[in-house]
Amino acid sequence: MIDATIRRYRAAYAGLPREVWLLAIALLVNRSGAMVMTFMTLYLTSQLGMSEAAAGRMVGLYGLGAVVGALLGGRLSARLGGVRLQVLCLCLAAPGYLVLPLWRSWAPMVVSLFCLSMIAEAVRPANAAAIAGLTTAENRTRAFSLNRLAANLGLSFGPAIGGVLATIDFRLLFVVDALTTLAAGLLLAAFFGVRRSPRQACPRHSDGVRVRPLRDGQFVAMLLLLLPSTVVFFQFGSTYPLYLRDHYHFDELLIGLMFAVNTGTIVAVEMVLIDAIKHWRPLRTIGCGSFLACLGFGILPLWTTPQFAVAAMLVVTAGEMLSFPLSAGLIANRSPRGGEGAYMGWYTMMFASAAVCGPALGSAVYEQSPQALWYGGIGVGAAVLAGFLVLSWSVGERGQSAAAEAATAGLETAVNEPLPMAELVETAGN
Repeated sequence: MIDATIRRYRAAYAGLPREVWLLAIALLVNRSGAMVMTFMTLYLTSQLGMSEAAAGRMVGLYGLGAVVGALLGGRLSARLGGVRLQVLCLCLAAPGYLVLPLWRSWAPMVVSLFCLSMIAEAVRPANAAAIAGLTTAENRTRAFSLNRLAANLGLSFGPAIGGVLATIDFRLLFVVDALTTLAAGLLLAAFFGVRRSPRQACPRHSDGVRVRPLRDGQFVAMLLLLLPSTVVFFQFGSTYPLYLRDHYHFDELLIGLMFAVNTGTIVAVEMVLIDAIKHWRPLRTIGCGSFLACLGFGILPLWTTPQFAVAAMLVVTAGEMLSFPLSAGLIANRSPRGGEGAYMGWYTMMFASAAVCGPALGSAVYEQSPQALWYGGIGVGAAVLAGFLVLSWSVGERGQSAAAEAATAGLETAVNEPLPMAELVETAGN
């Protein structure tokens, strides 16, 4: 079993460019120290005396800055190059983490948190642009998978280490996050030099291409279905740690370990799982994954033991692994040639919007009734599942995957005439 899994991973990542591995190493270093936002709600409530609702609005503000950062990062990557922009943003973000614990009132905290999120989150589109410029159509998906593995592997360490540091001094979290962020930027500068990425940072669209994703009704339907379940999922970094503290009586160390359960499971299982379900019907699978993620949060009030908390987290993680990779693959396959950026841009904006709304809405409900928040999440998940089942039925979704065949044949799609979802669901299994 272990040998077979190792062989699968080797086959999945063999042949990737050296530069892609270097980008993944830098990302691993950066994410290994990512701990500030994981414990931000606890810091704001326990150290600054803010209410849960106010802390949730602060975390939501980070999501608002992330929206602006994503837009700026996408635009600046084409001018500066993906690697150069990452180096710049990482080096600028490092002192931003050191500034945050200096403030004791909300006004300077708001400004600092927004600026930090705008700079730090611009790294994401810059990283994607660099990978796109370093890879071909044949190995690009595997390169992004390697990045996801590196990010989750790093996040397996960051929150757990942060839990230990928080028991000593909360300010240590900001110092470590700043140091690892700076280290990642310096590593990229050492690997590549402060220049544009070795190849074109982001693919250019054909002249005259006009893409209108919001006129694609089935694409819009997917976004509207994914948004509410993603809002529930974003309780992960806001009300979830509060609930573990208030109702499970976990300390910061145990809370950090719970996050490690999530990321560790993704690192160990996701690639094998995605390969195993490649013939499943994507829309129905995404719906089931969304429901499971909501269900994992919804069952939290049923018990208060560490074992049950781990079980609930595994349910959330299973839902995340079933919904997020497949939804990204399905939308990427749906986008017309030359319009991938526009489609994936709106997909990213959906996540950023959930990052803004989720913590604020969740914290407001949590302050009134934590149980209502979690039980309401089950209702949201059930509604999303029903919506995906209806969408699957309406497009006549079939369960077989033809991703490899479509790639080999060189699927041609008119810019303003995206393929019917019934045809595209066949290509989303991988």
